This record gives sequence, structure tokens and C-alpha cells, in this order.
Amino acid sequence: MRANIPIPGTVREKILNQAIKDFGTQGFEGVNVQQLAKSIGVTTGALYHHFGNKLELYRIVREEVERRITSRMEGASAVHDQPLLSIKSAMLVGFDAAIKLDVCKLLSEQDPSGNRDLVAQLFKEILDEKIEGTEVILSASWRSSLSNVANGMNPDHAKKALRWFLEKN
Repeated sequence: MRANIPIPGTVREKILNQAIKDFGTQGFEGVNVQQLAKSIGVTTGALYHHFGNKLELYRIVREEVERRITSRMEGASAVHDQPLLSIKSAMLVGFDAAIKLDVCKLLSEQDPSGNRDLVAQLFKEILDEKIEGTEVILSASWRSSLSNVANGMNPDHAKKALRWFLEKN
């Protein structure tokens, strides 16, 4: 069992659930640890006891959110035999999932914790090509569409722009 999977009803679970919401909409810089702790009725000491510091909490939250999203993306890509169709399907399903989970800010910002890019890793596996860096470009494009939403663009318009990009490439 992964250490970051909390036992239901514990303080750790409460902190993680609220941290996903807060980091999801406000990003790393926008989250204040004292306010986060206060909003769930725990002390900052309890938060630090479970996670060490804000960056470690963010690392765990970001990894968990990316795992949830990439799991959906992987399922969507598996229906297609052609890699490009798999990529398109994965990107659109991942976009919808990020909107539904309200984590556009979190997934579109530069990751200060240094986690590996699970989305790019998935794209590399789908493409199974030798062209180094393609997965990074695709991941950046996908994250840019989420950034548009995080910065106030209508999600339907951002998805339309992403679809346009996918159809042109």
C-alpha cells in the first residue's frame, strides 16, 4: 500500500482531500498552509506532522491527481489501435477529467516538487516512437489548454482550441 493513501476518516485524509481542492484551484503559491489547516479544523502542527512541509504535501497531491487523470487517459487511449488516435482520445478525456475534478491550476503550473511528468510518460508509452521529446510537447500542449481554463477561459472554448490543435497535427 502506498504511504500516501489515507485511511478513511483520518486527519491525513481530511488534509489530503482539502489540499486537492485548494491546490487544484489555487496552485502551489496560492495555498496558505495556515488557512488550509484552519479550514479543516486541524493545527499546522498536525499538517506538518503528516506531510513535513508544504512542498511535500503538494508533491503527494500532484502525484495523486496525475495518477487519477492518467488512469482515465490510459483507458481512453486503449480503445484505439493507431497511436495518434490514442493520443487525441487521451488528451480530450484527460482534459474533461481535469475540468470535472477542478484541478486545472494544479496541472497547468510548473511543478515545484520535481515530480516526473506522468502525462508525458503516458504519451511516450502510447506513441512508442524514437523521436525524443514528442511526449513533452504533447504534454505541454495539454497543460496549456488547462492553463487557459485556470486563467478564466470558458472550458468549452479551451476544449475547442485543444481539438483544433489535435486535428491540425
